[in-house]
Amino acid sequence: MTGLDTNVLVRYLARDDEAQHRRVMALLLKKGERFFVADLVLVETLWVLRTLYEWTDDEVADAYLRLLTVHNLEFEDESRLRSALRAVKRGSDFPDELILERCRSSGCVKLASFDKAMARRHPGFVVGVE
Repeated sequence: MTGLDTNVLVRYLARDDEAQHRRVMALLLKKGERFFVADLVLVETLWVLRTLYEWTDDEVADAYLRLLTVHNLEFEDESRLRSALRAVKRGSDFPDELILERCRSSGCVKLASFDKAMARRHPGFVVGVE
C-alpha cells in the first residue's frame, strides 16, 4: 500500500495542473495498487481547497464523498470519515468532527474545548475549559 500526500489529493480533486493530474491518475490506475489516505491529509486538503481554491465546505464534503467510491483508496477510519461528512452536511466543521470522533473511538468521555459552537453541537461531550 502507498500513502498519498496532500499535494497528490489536491491535484486529483482540483485538477489545476493538468500534467500533474495525469500523473496522479496514472498512479491511481495502477493495477493491483492500494492507496492510504490519512485523516491529517484530509484536513490539510480541506485547508488548501478552502483557502487557495475558495471551495465551500459542501464542495469539499461532496468531493470527499466521491473519494469514498474510489475502489483502491483506503482511509484511516472510513466510518469516522463518513460520520464527519454527515455532520458537515448539517453545518459542522470537518476537522472538529474528526477530532470528536477520534476522541470517542479512543474512549474519551469528554472533550475540553473553548469552541462554543462545538459544545452546542455536542452537549455533554464537549465541555468548556473552566
